[in-house]
Amino acid sequence: MEHLDYLQEHPRRRLEIRLVLLLVFGFCWINGAAAAEVYKWTDKDGVVHFSDMPTQSGDAEIINVEGAPPPGSSSAYADVDAEQADPSGESDNPMTENPATLAEQRREQIAADRKERNERQAEITALCAQNQQLLERLEPSRRVYFTDAKGEEVRMDDEQRVALVEEAKDFVAENCQ
Repeated sequence: MEHLDYLQEHPRRRLEIRLVLLLVFGFCWINGAAAAEVYKWTDKDGVVHFSDMPTQSGDAEIINVEGAPPPGSSSAYADVDAEQADPSGESDNPMTENPATLAEQRREQIAADRKERNERQAEITALCAQNQQLLERLEPSRRVYFTDAKGEEVRMDDEQRVALVEEAKDFVAENCQ
């Protein structure tokens, strides 16, 4: 009885206790509202069934599922439906976007990567052809002529020719099959 006297003497403490109790009951009520009932039963063949409706025989076991939408709700994907209804179509978090949009973005990224890879391969193939033609032209000949920036035909000295041949051979060995 002494604790009751303490509470009567301290009205603020009594108010705090009431608020805590109110919060506890509120959380219990919200938690109960968020739980959905699932019925589980085993048929005569031994197959286990789950449903949101009880069996007609009434021999189903009730299982409470936390966080599931309650039976009779319009959509189990309310968050996705609300986002699809958003007229702006923008989302700050890419993980909350429409799954179809995410899959579409992934397909577009794969297609862009494939296109880039094909372009690089085409460029390498063209460079291989150029280097092989250069080798065919430079390797067997000791006298190689080329046109300079002035438009005059000039003979390439042996050091330049050997350096170009080595460079072309290295490129072909590393990049061409």
